[in-house]
Amino acid sequence: MRSSLFAPRRTMAKRTAMTGTSSVLAAVLLPSLLTAAVQTGPGGAHTTQPPETVPFSVRVIDFGDLAAPLGIVFRYTALAPGAAGQAEILPGPTKWKINGSFANLPPASRLGNEYLTYVLWCVTPEGRSMNLGEVELAGTDGHVNGKVSLRRFGLIVTAEAYLAVSKPSKAVVFEADVAPGSPSGISVAQVNCEFLAAPIGAGTPQADPPRANNSDEPLVIEEGRRAIAVARAAGAEKYAPDTFGTAEQLLQLAKDQQERGAKRKEVVDAGSEAAFIAEDARVLALTRQKRAREASGNHDPPP
Repeated sequence: MRSSLFAPRRTMAKRTAMTGTSSVLAAVLLPSLLTAAVQTGPGGAHTTQPPETVPFSVRVIDFGDLAAPLGIVFRYTALAPGAAGQAEILPGPTKWKINGSFANLPPASRLGNEYLTYVLWCVTPEGRSMNLGEVELAGTDGHVNGKVSLRRFGLIVTAEAYLAVSKPSKAVVFEADVAPGSPSGISVAQVNCEFLAAPIGAGTPQADPPRANNSDEPLVIEEGRRAIAVARAAGAEKYAPDTFGTAEQLLQLAKDQQERGAKRKEVVDAGSEAAFIAEDARVLALTRQKRAREASGNHDPPP
């Protein structure tokens, strides 16, 4: 399926990772009400910088001793009015499967050029987020499959720049909730989280032509382009060259497969892996730069 040069490491589903609710709507609108952080600029002048993260409250569902499949619902937010979603939770001995489906969900790019896709996230009781996979759209209908190893978790869907992002943006379009008629032993609690005020890679210039020039090209190829451009902007060519180079090779493989008419799954697998490895390179580059600054006694991030 994939070139023998690159052994498959992971897939989107395996990566580990109605009415709107007032808590979600408040969190979506909250950034406009936040006071920007004040920093000292050149000459002691005060400059305002937008916050990197915004607070968010998410429902975490305690499924208790659930032993049989259970349906849950996804409540849409102000960013996806009229959309609908549901999921089946399938408990297992070590991991629980999540099979989600959505309707009336427009392309993520409708929210802005910085968005290309939607991602399903698991939110832990401690407020941490784990990427469970990309919502694959066919028109305005979508589906996603994921796995978790928790009995207490929340689920959200966000608009993102590419499928492999490691932190969720504040662009939440769905939040999971208990369905009417669910067993009485299931409880819900609110958990405070921090989501990115802007999606990873917002404002990164794109070096490749947009997907609109080739409607037959799988979206994941443009996601790979975006992920590589974001990694490059983060300094991955210098601070994580081997990982970054592998991502570029995988993206080129996906493009070559697309041009010669390979099976769509092969193209999607290579493009997806390119995006994931590019994200690895981005995170690795930022980590190494931070260590270099700390070693030199400079703890401030680069401008």
